[in-house]
Amino acid sequence: MSDLKNSDLENLAESLEKRANDNEKPLNMVSFKDLFTPSFMAEHTQFSNFSELLIIGKFAVNSLEEFMSLLDDKFDAFIKKTTQFQTWEEMQSTAVAEYVKTLN
Repeated sequence: MSDLKNSDLENLAESLEKRANDNEKPLNMVSFKDLFTPSFMAEHTQFSNFSELLIIGKFAVNSLEEFMSLLDDKFDAFIKKTTQFQTWEEMQSTAVAEYVKTLN
């Protein structure tokens, strides 16, 4: 993972922590729905949402564990073929960076 990606993830963590402290609410994980919004998907992929990406790619996912197990060269090849990104890591990092911008 590059420094830029670490930086994006650190920024996300800091922003979420600040937001949680400001709102005095418990800190929750950011969902794929929040990261991979319809506007993000429309701008960067040929899909209207993340579920459609999984369905078209024939990636059966019913849990986080199943999703984590499919992160391999085949998934990266699908991401490269159907999005503006070269890898899943690049797509995820961009989504995190764009999400962090919405928090500020």
